[in-house]
Amino acid sequence: MSAAPPYAGLKVLDLSQGIAGPYCASLLAQQGADVIKVEPPGGDWVRNAGGGRDGMTPLAIAGNLGKRSIVVDAQQPAGRDLLLGMAARADVVVENNRPGVIERLGLGYGAIAAANPAVVYVSITGFGADGPAAQKAGTDSILQSITGMAHRNRDHDGTPRRMPLLIPDTVTAVYAAQAVGAALYARSRDGQGRHLRLSLLESAAAFQAAQIVENRIFQGSAPPPNTVPAGVFRTRDGHISLSAVTEGHFRAAMRVLGLESWIDDPRFTDPAERKKHAAFVNDEVGRRLAEQTTAHWVDKLAAADALFAEIADYPAFVASPQAQHLRAFAALEQPPYGVLPVARMPGADRAWALRPAPRAGEHGAEILRELGLEQAEIEQLARAGTIRG
Repeated sequence: MSAAPPYAGLKVLDLSQGIAGPYCASLLAQQGADVIKVEPPGGDWVRNAGGGRDGMTPLAIAGNLGKRSIVVDAQQPAGRDLLLGMAARADVVVENNRPGVIERLGLGYGAIAAANPAVVYVSITGFGADGPAAQKAGTDSILQSITGMAHRNRDHDGTPRRMPLLIPDTVTAVYAAQAVGAALYARSRDGQGRHLRLSLLESAAAFQAAQIVENRIFQGSAPPPNTVPAGVFRTRDGHISLSAVTEGHFRAAMRVLGLESWIDDPRFTDPAERKKHAAFVNDEVGRRLAEQTTAHWVDKLAAADALFAEIADYPAFVASPQAQHLRAFAALEQPPYGVLPVARMPGADRAWALRPAPRAGEHGAEILRELGLEQAEIEQLARAGTIRG
């Protein structure tokens, strides 16, 4: 039988909005934690980011799997008291406001740790807790711009481009979830809580560590390619990715492409020499690949055990035999859409239940009853606008 999820019994209070904080908390939920997502009266802003129904945008779903939601007006003293009561019972608290905001609400680390000294408190900011840019708004496009990502992703004309994936937010969430695990391990030994501070800026730096070192070593000039050939090439009817990490890959690709003579050509006999002629090699490989269909090259390159891949869209990826074999996607019943293909967290046991993301305030009364409130008290809070949903 499969073991219980590692965070079963762990209580997490998610005070964050958007992407980095919520996705961190969702990773904990997918490993068994009981995560209560607290939303302001208007709901998490991500519920309006992109298309969707009932506030269930793709980002709201992916960042909130497995949680329970309550809507609380933390500006009201009664709402703040509710959140302090929840935080007193939490093992982990996650927030991702600009520096000073959560403290002004009376929900900062100091206030919560006073009643719950063992709490692991996670603060995620765009640019850190202090410094000249600390109060700057930190969004994905801003972070990609200032951390070198957009510059690294320049097009053929040299124009910087934002990558259409939320990389700074996503990697920050992953680093934060890892830091929570380390803090909980330390707490198991010394019983002490911790205040973890992460920023999107630092996470973007760590994610690009090799590229930043590469830039310094080569003093800003174009570094040699990692492998030759390498790239995405056109075929007669589509595209294919082809590269050669090992000599075996190179020889296999050359034989398939009718370039056997290159195997013994002094210009191409070892990786260092090939890199000197990278443009020539890639141009000729591209010309050869353009002569036949993608299906033709897939058959030939697969038979030769070359290093290649057909370019797939998301439906093709989800339906691919290997993804299906690994059960990489769960068929999740997610209101209001029905069944959606949702990627499982890497390393998660397939026997662990993957629970849908909640609507805003969906579990409010349930959560308050667990906090010890009677129905009459809950109704009074609703009338006062302290809770909604």
